[in-house]
Amino acid sequence: MLVPVLAWRWWQASLRADRAEAIAQAVAEMEQAEQAGDRSTAFLAADAALTLARQSAIDPPGGLDRLALRRDELARADVSAQLESLANQPPREALNQARAVADRVNSDPALSPLNSRSELAVSEAAQRWTSRQLTQAEAALASGNPASALAFADQLAKDLAPPPASPMASARDRLRSFVAAIVETRGIRIEPIDLTPGPTGPPAETFLSDLRQVIQDGLHRRGYVVAPPNSSLAELWNEAPFRFQTQLTEQYGASYLQSAHQTALIRTELELDHSGQTLWSDYFEARTRVPLPGLSAMESSRLEIGREPSLEIEQRFARDARADLIDKLRVKLGSLPAVEGTPSETR
Repeated sequence: MLVPVLAWRWWQASLRADRAEAIAQAVAEMEQAEQAGDRSTAFLAADAALTLARQSAIDPPGGLDRLALRRDELARADVSAQLESLANQPPREALNQARAVADRVNSDPALSPLNSRSELAVSEAAQRWTSRQLTQAEAALASGNPASALAFADQLAKDLAPPPASPMASARDRLRSFVAAIVETRGIRIEPIDLTPGPTGPPAETFLSDLRQVIQDGLHRRGYVVAPPNSSLAELWNEAPFRFQTQLTEQYGASYLQSAHQTALIRTELELDHSGQTLWSDYFEARTRVPLPGLSAMESSRLEIGREPSLEIEQRFARDARADLIDKLRVKLGSLPAVEGTPSETR
């Protein structure tokens, strides 16, 4: 038993000696970096030396208390230098850096004296970035492109979303005021599509998604602005003055030529309201096209002479009627009244 015990003690002593040497080297690196004016490297070396010394219960050169004091002084000097450099950085980079510094201050008790200063830095950086983005958004709005203005605003909302919240409050208020002014005159809510499926079953979600996109694009071209998806600004559209509704009723149409197969018919009702009053409405019907586009001669012959109804064929007829609906809808949306101030070339 004596040999294993001696080996273990030798290994422990060797490990302790290696750690003592690593601590001494880190302290030496700290002093060299400090002399060279490299506060960040000096702090990292001091922090590494202090952490290892505490974990190993080894006194560093000069003592543990002295190293802890020096480490905290270097941390404050490093953070102070970073805060002073923010004014010379581009706005977005400055905001990201200010946030990182604020996180560091909040996680290190030695930096608590800099808490107010770091929060002020975040606030100032947020205001700089907000000014930059809103200037671009205002230029887009002035040129008659509210959708582009809203895109700038939505990106700014994402940039201002991460914590800390309190220093961001003023910048967020500026952003919301800007967007609220757009919504007040151009905001529109697109109500969920009211669909009554036909006998062949409901359409695929891809069709409904395409339909919503066509409606949104048509409204954009007429100068209306739709709430950005998954945006913190979306609640502002609760007070939007415009509302767009779509009602679809699918049913069988006429027989396909002389066959037993029935085509599809989609009754479509559109309505645009402003403050509860109907501003515009339209009705049209979309149908299976006859002859069905894209048929080979053999397929066409089989359809014309078919004597038994086929669900597969009638589902194909329904898909074609839905394609016809989207084509006609694009045209119909071009007759929507444009929002005042919308450039004529976008109408």
